[in-house]
Amino acid sequence: MRHFRLFISFCAGLLGLWSCTEDTFVEPTRLATVRGQVLVSTTRQPVRGALVRISPGGRITETDSTGNFRFDSVLAGRYTVSATKEPFRTEVATVEADVQLVSQITLLLVEDRTQNKAPTPPASVTPTSGTANVPTTLTLKWRATDPNRDTLRYDVRLFREGSTSPTQSFTGLLADSLVVANLAYNTTYIWQVTVRDGVNTVNSPLFSFRTRPFPDLPYLFARRVGGQYQIFASGPSPSEVQQLTQSGSNWRPIGSPDRRQIAFISNVDTETFLYVMNADGSNSRRVTSVPIGGQSATDLSFCWSPDGTQLVFPSYDKLYTVRTDGTGLRQLATAPAGRFFAGCDWSGQGNRLVARTTAGFYDHDIVIVPVAGGALTPVFSRRSSRVGNPVFSPDGRQLLLSVDLGTLQNEQGRQLDARLFVLDLVSGTLTDLSSVRTENQSQTSKPAGTNDLDPQFSPNGARIIFTNTDNTHTGPRTIQVMDVDGRNRQQAVQQGEMPFWR
Repeated sequence: MRHFRLFISFCAGLLGLWSCTEDTFVEPTRLATVRGQVLVSTTRQPVRGALVRISPGGRITETDSTGNFRFDSVLAGRYTVSATKEPFRTEVATVEADVQLVSQITLLLVEDRTQNKAPTPPASVTPTSGTANVPTTLTLKWRATDPNRDTLRYDVRLFREGSTSPTQSFTGLLADSLVVANLAYNTTYIWQVTVRDGVNTVNSPLFSFRTRPFPDLPYLFARRVGGQYQIFASGPSPSEVQQLTQSGSNWRPIGSPDRRQIAFISNVDTETFLYVMNADGSNSRRVTSVPIGGQSATDLSFCWSPDGTQLVFPSYDKLYTVRTDGTGLRQLATAPAGRFFAGCDWSGQGNRLVARTTAGFYDHDIVIVPVAGGALTPVFSRRSSRVGNPVFSPDGRQLLLSVDLGTLQNEQGRQLDARLFVLDLVSGTLTDLSSVRTENQSQTSKPAGTNDLDPQFSPNGARIIFTNTDNTHTGPRTIQVMDVDGRNRQQAVQQGEMPFWR
């Protein structure tokens, strides 16, 4: 009996143990995944490096280069997801984590301008502020950084010292460098860079530099620009060309004896007057109150006195002298009846003036004009061909001029075969420089069908500069140089006329 009761107790214990195990069984936990993307609200561009937090739980991750993020092993339920990234406002959204599918959410960030940090003020890199002897074409370089890595745009303004209006300005540049050209010589420039990041605008300090002095360019000439003559200076190299005038039409440049000034003819004041400017084109001012005039405006010429204090110029039948400051206007001579003065030159050797008078395109006299007044003395005449304005040789013994050997005459004054000649004032000998003699034969060095015009001696008298052009008057005009005996002709300037050799 006792053994039976023990057996019953044992079975009851097993039954109780089995019942207890069944009541405490827990079903396995099922987990979900939450993933999403962070984009810029306005552009829908992905935001890289945004901090994404999911709550409850407080787990944090960072978006990748495509703006994506992912939270795995999340308990099913409702969560709050937030994304933070400067300079945007924090964006918050809710998501339902479901074990049956991957929960997807998109967070759109709106820029918070109050968080945007300004870029650093641009600093000058090249040239260093205060640099002198800078070329007239140069690259400006600067440096600026942005804490938010925003795209930076630059505005650059360039001023001449003392001016409040920029000579050049540029806006919306993405590069931190800029090439500026056509700067004036021997001039101080002030420049400033403004940087913008789309929110902030920051100005640089004022930087400065000074351009190099004006180069010593020996050739002066006129060139057609936009239908008007402008004056240029040039050196032997084609790259050494500087435009000296801008407004109106300006022609016939002639340098002063000391090479510091240039006189020229201009119609900038409607009528045609003489002007003087510095060798670099600055400080242009009118000298004459009486117009310079004659039969053809572009055929007119004038001269400096040997000491550089006066200018002599024609005004129809009168020849005048005036000081370079515009005072002391005085009549030197009157042309014979029916004739106009057209050009002149003044030699310091013997203090003599030579002038050309004309009674039409094909009627010319070359005369000596007494500086102190008196009768005109003819030294050369042509009654049926064109003759150019004469210039003295440096020693005062010869005259250099052009003479047309063609026989055509028309109302336009066309020349067919204008050549350069040297007239010996003692012997009266006329020597053709547009032809050179080789092996006892005369060979024309001037190209056929062209004219040699407007000759001038070089300062040392060893060479001659002049214009060569097609005799149809429609072709290009080039400036050429040659030895004083007519040899070694070569081009000096591709496009130009009315040259002067300083």
